Amino acid sequence: MSVEDPFFVVKSEVQKAVQTARGLYQRWCELLDESTHCSKEEYDWTTNELRNSLRSIEWDLEDLEETINILFCHID
Repeated sequence: MSVEDPFFVVKSEVQKAVQTARGLYQRWCELLDESTHCSKEEYDWTTNELRNSLRSIEWDLEDLEETINILFCHID
């Protein structure tokens, strides 16, 4: 059984989530442009997905911080 460094596990997850968030943010900005005609449903969906994506990134980073703090507590 191999134990992966939590930093690299979370780093990979966060990189994927950031890529997704970038795409959602780009689309969200396009939807805010007055010349773009979009449905309220598309705007609401994109806004919700962007928020969820950012929350997920925040939670992953909080988990990483907690893990690092636990490791440093056990170094002494």
